[in-house]
Amino acid sequence: MSEENHYKTLEVPENASPEEIKKAYRRLSLKYHPDKNPGKPEVIETFQKISSAFEVLGDPQKKAEYDGMKNNPFLRMNSMGGNGDMPPFQNMDDLFANLFFAGMPGMMPMGGMQGMPGGFPFAGGPNIQVFRNGVPINVHQGLQKPTPIIHTICINMEQVLNGASVPLEIERWIIENGNKVFEKQTIYVNIPKGSDDNEIIMLRDIGNFVNEQCKGDVKIFIKVENDSGFRRHGLDLVLEKTISLKEALCGFTFDMKYINGKNYSINNQAGNIIVPEYQKVISGMGLAREGHKNGNLIIHFKVQFPEKLNEEQIAKLREAL
Repeated sequence: MSEENHYKTLEVPENASPEEIKKAYRRLSLKYHPDKNPGKPEVIETFQKISSAFEVLGDPQKKAEYDGMKNNPFLRMNSMGGNGDMPPFQNMDDLFANLFFAGMPGMMPMGGMQGMPGGFPFAGGPNIQVFRNGVPINVHQGLQKPTPIIHTICINMEQVLNGASVPLEIERWIIENGNKVFEKQTIYVNIPKGSDDNEIIMLRDIGNFVNEQCKGDVKIFIKVENDSGFRRHGLDLVLEKTISLKEALCGFTFDMKYINGKNYSINNQAGNIIVPEYQKVISGMGLAREGHKNGNLIIHFKVQFPEKLNEEQIAKLREAL
């Protein structure tokens, strides 16, 4: 079985920029998300391949290692087989047995060696690093990390503003005495302030469980349901407000319900003319996020002009202006 080409999986060229890789991942992960494709097991497999590809290409170090190794025939030998020249390797122990000990007198099969787990006596041996799909693995362990458990958490704009701790029930499997046992657990997911739609939270080592050295993760997609009337732009909040020509010229007062439920009175005194597309910026009243300056609240005014005026109105305007 040949290894996956992560670039083909994400549908990007090998010289793609980090931003192009990230955009491709977001597009494909949304398209193939299991929640959007219920009852399609093949979509789950595709989604997992997309996640695995981004886990490598989205990390500069792993990407560099992958790019350096994917055309190296020596380190790709573990994916060969079925061609009559070399049998397929069932695990990394088989690989090393064939590479280093095949035909060497006095050498025992891997399972009969003493010392390191899996019977591989590495003490004093060469410092050899092995890769699977471009990712370094522990040759002593010989176990692949379980695929992540995937969930989506929906939050509202007030939770985006204040952050939240959201309960989530997960179902995972654990290996006990060689048997796969399923269990359920309720965990609490901390949603940071300023979280955005389609962001990902990774909870390490609390997913599917093989042993203490091989634990899976829980991967959570954030979905923001925004019915607040405010549009988000980075950490800024934008409120579109339409006023009449009379209000633009003569002043106005209106109530604004903020995303935390509080009411604020917004007023403009007569004499301060609001021109079309004017933006009132209220500093620091946007969203907060750790490590960033607080966003602003921006009120974007649109002025609604009358469709027509009668002669009396025109005369009064001429007199006033």
